[in-house]
Amino acid sequence: MWTCAGVLALVACACAVTRDQFYPYGPTLDASLPKGQAASSPEIPLKVPISFYGETYETIFVNNYGVLSFRADIPSFLNAEFPLPYPSIAAFYTNVDTSEVGDIFYRETDEPHVLIKAEESVQSNFHDYYDFKPKSVFIATWLEVSYAGHSDRKNSFQIAVISNGTESFVELIYPERDIQWIQREALPNSLPDAKAQAGFVAEDGRLLTLRGSGSHQIRNVVSWSNVHEPGKYVFRVGNISSDGNVAVPDLYNQNEDEIEEESKTCAQSGPSVCHIQARCVDYPAGICCQCEEGFYGNGKSCIKDDVPLRVHGKVNGIINNVNLNDVDVQAYVVVADGRSYTALSQAPPTLGTSLLQLSVIGGVIGWLFAKPSGDAKNGYQLTGALFNHTADIFFPDTGDRLTVYQEYLGHDVFDQITLEADVRGTIPVVAPGTKLDISEYEEQYTLVELGVLRSDSSRTFTNKMTGEKYEQRVSQTFTFNSCRYHPPSEDDTTSSTLKVAKNYLGYESRENIVRYGTSNKIVALGKEDPCIEGKNSCGPHSTCVVQGDTFACVCQSGFSSQYRDDSTVECDDIDECTTGTHNCDTNADCYNHEGGFQCRCRDGYEGNGVSCSRVLQCRDRNCDPNAQCLDTESEAICMCNPGFTGDGQRCWPTYENKCSPNCSPNAYCRFVTETNNYNCECNSGYIGDGYYCTPDVPTTPTTERASGSSYPTPPTSNIPYNYPSQEPSASTYASSTTSYQTAPSLPPYRPTVPDYPSYPNAFFTPKPSTTPSEEETLDESEESEVTDAPTTKPTTTVTESDYNESIVLPHCDVYECTCPAGYISFKDERGNSLCRYDPGIKCLGDSDCPPNAICSVPSPEATETNYGQCICPEGYEGDAYECIEKTGPTCSCGMNAHCIDTPTGELICVCATGYHGDGYLCRPNFSCTNNSDCEYHAECRPDPGSGDYACQCIDGYIKDQNDACIPDGQLCNGAVCAEHASCLYDETIGVSYCHCDPGYEGEGIGQCVPQGNTCDVAHDCSYDAACTLVDQSYQCVCKDGFTGDGYTCTPELSCRINPYMCDIHAACIKSTEGYECACNTGYNGNGTVCELNPRQAGNFLVASDGASVFRVPFRVSPRVFATPLHSAVYQMAVGIDVDCLTGRIYWGDVAGHVIKTAAYDGSSLENFLTEDIKTPEGLSVDWAARNIFWTDSKKLSIEVANLDRKTRKVLFSVDGIANPRGIAVHPQRGKIFWSDWNRNGPKIEWANMDGTQRGVFLDQTDVKLPNSLAIDWARDRLCYADAGLFSIRCVSIATSERETIAANCSHPFGLAISGDKFYWTDWRTLDIEYIDTVTQVKGRLPIAAATRRLYGVAVAPEECPTHTNVCQYRNGNCGPEQLCLPDGRGGRTCVDGDANTN
Repeated sequence: MWTCAGVLALVACACAVTRDQFYPYGPTLDASLPKGQAASSPEIPLKVPISFYGETYETIFVNNYGVLSFRADIPSFLNAEFPLPYPSIAAFYTNVDTSEVGDIFYRETDEPHVLIKAEESVQSNFHDYYDFKPKSVFIATWLEVSYAGHSDRKNSFQIAVISNGTESFVELIYPERDIQWIQREALPNSLPDAKAQAGFVAEDGRLLTLRGSGSHQIRNVVSWSNVHEPGKYVFRVGNISSDGNVAVPDLYNQNEDEIEEESKTCAQSGPSVCHIQARCVDYPAGICCQCEEGFYGNGKSCIKDDVPLRVHGKVNGIINNVNLNDVDVQAYVVVADGRSYTALSQAPPTLGTSLLQLSVIGGVIGWLFAKPSGDAKNGYQLTGALFNHTADIFFPDTGDRLTVYQEYLGHDVFDQITLEADVRGTIPVVAPGTKLDISEYEEQYTLVELGVLRSDSSRTFTNKMTGEKYEQRVSQTFTFNSCRYHPPSEDDTTSSTLKVAKNYLGYESRENIVRYGTSNKIVALGKEDPCIEGKNSCGPHSTCVVQGDTFACVCQSGFSSQYRDDSTVECDDIDECTTGTHNCDTNADCYNHEGGFQCRCRDGYEGNGVSCSRVLQCRDRNCDPNAQCLDTESEAICMCNPGFTGDGQRCWPTYENKCSPNCSPNAYCRFVTETNNYNCECNSGYIGDGYYCTPDVPTTPTTERASGSSYPTPPTSNIPYNYPSQEPSASTYASSTTSYQTAPSLPPYRPTVPDYPSYPNAFFTPKPSTTPSEEETLDESEESEVTDAPTTKPTTTVTESDYNESIVLPHCDVYECTCPAGYISFKDERGNSLCRYDPGIKCLGDSDCPPNAICSVPSPEATETNYGQCICPEGYEGDAYECIEKTGPTCSCGMNAHCIDTPTGELICVCATGYHGDGYLCRPNFSCTNNSDCEYHAECRPDPGSGDYACQCIDGYIKDQNDACIPDGQLCNGAVCAEHASCLYDETIGVSYCHCDPGYEGEGIGQCVPQGNTCDVAHDCSYDAACTLVDQSYQCVCKDGFTGDGYTCTPELSCRINPYMCDIHAACIKSTEGYECACNTGYNGNGTVCELNPRQAGNFLVASDGASVFRVPFRVSPRVFATPLHSAVYQMAVGIDVDCLTGRIYWGDVAGHVIKTAAYDGSSLENFLTEDIKTPEGLSVDWAARNIFWTDSKKLSIEVANLDRKTRKVLFSVDGIANPRGIAVHPQRGKIFWSDWNRNGPKIEWANMDGTQRGVFLDQTDVKLPNSLAIDWARDRLCYADAGLFSIRCVSIATSERETIAANCSHPFGLAISGDKFYWTDWRTLDIEYIDTVTQVKGRLPIAAATRRLYGVAVAPEECPTHTNVCQYRNGNCGPEQLCLPDGRGGRTCVDGDANTN
């Protein structure tokens, strides 16, 4: 085939892209993947996050196989049809191997020329994004990559992910002639690799593929495009709604492109339209395709003659009020004989034998590959396996009617044919155990119009035991696309007969499988076709169909035959809505019309009627950034997040006003944005702390207002004393270029100054004057209550009520007018100089601030909100609206800074060594929050200069040139010189250095030894030292375990001598430097002090389907669903458990012969044990003693290993063990339990963890096929899943009391328990099933990505159960290389590990 023979030469468009149009790449610019087959990049942090299907990703992975992925890498080729188990961007997903040739480069860049190129790609194809400005482009390039053993065929392509932080686009580039292979050659007797796939996979499984993906047509990716540049594609992938998909360019329509291609000539578009094993034929109006000799099909799809094929798919629907949920269809076709074998598996058992009457599903497959005779064409030659099929099945004896809808989707990535079917209606009930037979029959197929084929026939089923017959009348319609440009001929319109013989019907009740087998042959009727004349006598809504040597007028789809009184037959419309044969969604209404029906989603739902989902009203609702949108039945509601208040449209932080009414009568309660709190502050004219205020004697006289002037007298206070205490509200600062949000401010007041303009929504209450002179000057209108409307009557004096917190008057003296602190000066429309409250600009990032300003976010301890405030950065000064760089002719530097002269003659301040800042405010380099942030001999305390907390040396220590704290002494350029050394200064380079004194030699810092009298001559080393050649001279060096200068060596204090040096959560480990304390797994620290690791929260399930390990939420919804944590195509993960103490998952890979582990989020994947592991079917973790136990069904053993040191031991082997599987541990009791499903003697055994007191816990009187085990911690019971008893059962460990938790299970395997809920995997339903033991509510947790049997399942709890044992601390005081194993009696046994430890 084409993949093995190479690429046929394609006629290239003059504008096809070349490698010159790649984004810049190469070894001098990029990082690259290592050579090999299973290579992937480390997790790459992104400077600018990528938005993908509505999710934001901060990291990305580059994988060998032509794909970028999020969440996890793809270290091995998953030979499967999309979607992949991870969110991913696939340019050309194939089994790449760069061992011999090829390179893979990647980088993230913000180079201007790259951003300009990306900007043009976006703006020219997505007109709504005409102003899109990218900030980053992530580029991945696959250059001349091939597959193992075939370095002569190479592919080159590139992915560019274009992002601005909130929206992302993807550009795919395939240069001309640079796609030369689409799949690796299949190995003998193995499944072939999937054909190359290209597209996008969302985290929830949504998928969009490029044209031709997964088929032979993917080779044309170099000549197709969605931007009219062959080989180039651009997509918008970022802000995609939850029910939407990746967006294509504005002017792209794939259907129009395909139609246009067929209207051209073979030279122009033949390779794009026809199969690679077909030839293109030119006709006057367009082109058609015909399969080459040795192949057959419709020209667009061709398969090799007589090669067997497989068909697979799913059946859904309702029969006899029983739901069919994803019933599997599998068929095998012996094409050379026209023989087909079809099987339906996992159908509802209640239908069972009755489904034998559904043989029409197998019959269509038989027609598709019937052996042709003469000029007759089978279904594949007409359709290429791309068609729709409708069958109306009527049972005249019982009146039952069934409608079958099938869509055949063509070939998948493995060249198998796929279908989807929907079946609705009723069929006669056939008693269980009944054997049915169907006689040979014939069906005539008539082409009633171009692309429409009809058939009408009868079939009779016979009960082999009673002779009872079941007749069914089958009316079928096939619709497909045929070549419209081929001139019509007589052969094309000739009817054909399908002869069906050697029929087989069978039902296997044990496995619940329905089987159909047929031999099929199709022959042409020729000129004797009775419909040539008969069609003229058929009435409306009917079609002539051949029946043997005659014909019948049968009603078209959607109509049924009705006999009239005059013995004529008419076709009446079938009301599918009334008969229940429609396939409308439960949230849709069915509307009947002539010949069919229409499904319409009800109000509040959207979709095509067959599938309806509730309208997410939140997508059209804009809530405050500090709010979340909740979809209710009636509306979308914005609700402020915890810690915020408001109506949801606007939310501000909730603050508790603690200062009122404690303020002084001469003070007011003011919200201070710097502290996000309320403070009492004295009114102007008063001084104090706000709680006690005294008058401030004015130093300058107030100025009276001149007659006729529009300016008021200077105020003695700028804030009214009775200012109300209210929550702050948000306002907006606007400029001509950018909008900035201000921090929360207080509600505004309005002054009542004559001739002062009105401000909307202002209100105030006047404060009575306290002096007689003021009372005499008050006008009548000012003595009365002030209303919302401002007065225009002039007054002679102004009181405190004339100003408010939002707009106030300036404070004027004989020199100038100034605004109070927190206010800025501005002029109103009349030219009055006023002061506006200026709380600063609220921001979430630097982009929200004016030029040169930055966003300063308060520390979490200081505020409950995430908003920051715009400020001028170090080196700038101003009010944040305007920031000007600090320079000047003189210096006035701050603490820990000094003045320098720049080359331009300006003087600037710079911070001293160990500090950073603008020279006016210098902060320590090493800030801290507590002592754990600091190095040795340092502590966290306030810096005397800045007041910031910084790491500072403790008494007796001083910082060296590297800011490390060393013993205080005579420093020499930051170092302490050795004995017999002096600190010298080199004037040439201006550096101090240590130099050995005359008569001594050495490097001056470590040691200086007598010159010419080295230890090889003097033999004067300490007994605990050795004379060693160092730097061309012999020196005394203390031995391991000792410290000193070599002449005097003292024992080095280590944990081997004193184990109490180590923390209780640490172990003494031998290293290359000696013995040292190392924190146990799950703890961080230096070994002397160990603290529990912060770990990802649990509260979910982990499960496996063999190839993938899934994280499964306890509640599954459209937005919360199971996601894969790790996948590997050659993996077979069976047993699974978690270490709740460290947040890690462990599973046994029986195919790879390894026990693997990863963190709760799938990261930090590693092989835990690899040596002497065969088939670890069951795992169980003792989190307290830090041990893991497992069963090995091939070695017939029960084994244990320490989680931290991997010391391991075989506890039991072979003796009395036949088929070990599940295992569970009880840390507090010191017990282990394991199942043995030996059919001749099934049992569950138990023993102490150290291997003593082994015995049978349950024998074959209680178990039949025991699989997984689990401990019910709440009730101290051992529970097990028994596939032989089809149940979940529990037994009290103390009393042996039995209880059946769930009965009538299909095939339970894995088992996990969380509180009152039991979860188990089922091999037949392919789901996780559960039951609540209190409410008895049952349910299922589907895993959409799982495609096979589910195996182990375990609970990842929020915290470990409160069970401990004697081995929990210090390894039970056992030796460093020993296993601490509880003995079941409250003690422990220290066990040496076996020799074959990892």
